[in-house]
Amino acid sequence: MRRMTTLSNFDSSDIEQTGSAFRRIQAVCVKEILRKIMRYAVCYVLASGLLLYCASGSFAQGIFSGSNAKTDVVYAANFILKDLNSKDIKLSDYKGKVILLYFMTTWCPNCLASIPKLKAMHARYFEKGLIIMNINIQETPKIVVAYSKKHSLPYSTLLDPEGTISKSYGVLGVPVMVLIDRDGRIICWNCRSLDNLLESKF
Repeated sequence: MRRMTTLSNFDSSDIEQTGSAFRRIQAVCVKEILRKIMRYAVCYVLASGLLLYCASGSFAQGIFSGSNAKTDVVYAANFILKDLNSKDIKLSDYKGKVILLYFMTTWCPNCLASIPKLKAMHARYFEKGLIIMNINIQETPKIVVAYSKKHSLPYSTLLDPEGTISKSYGVLGVPVMVLIDRDGRIICWNCRSLDNLLESKF
């Protein structure tokens, strides 16, 4: 009958080698566990930061100047920006009008492609009370003036040189359209299509 190997059959070198191998395995396991903990910790921190930003940061405080929890009414934050003639344009001065804020840049292909549609909106609804505000983000007046003249933009173009207003409206990419009703309420943010909304307002 084959003899069972017991601890007494090992000499001290065997025990030392076994202990060394066990410690190496233990070290690898601990390292892997710590790596996974760090990965989850980073994800948690990023997710928590995003939630805090959306819940109480500049996005919530900027785009929502006031809200009613019962009716989910959201009001657009007021701002003052200069137009291409260096005139101060204040959003609140246009209360009673339907306002389309169009956040854009001159290098944005989709912004360029949208110009014919924006011109059509302006032509159709301007006399009825639609105000289109083309808001350029962080470009020099010289570049924006040249762009406006080249494409014969019939609506106002405003300058947001530091990107402050764009950031307060949650703009992370361009273009972004924000439609505001006659009472200053945001009725569409980053709208895909405005046709039905505009038809309902005019």
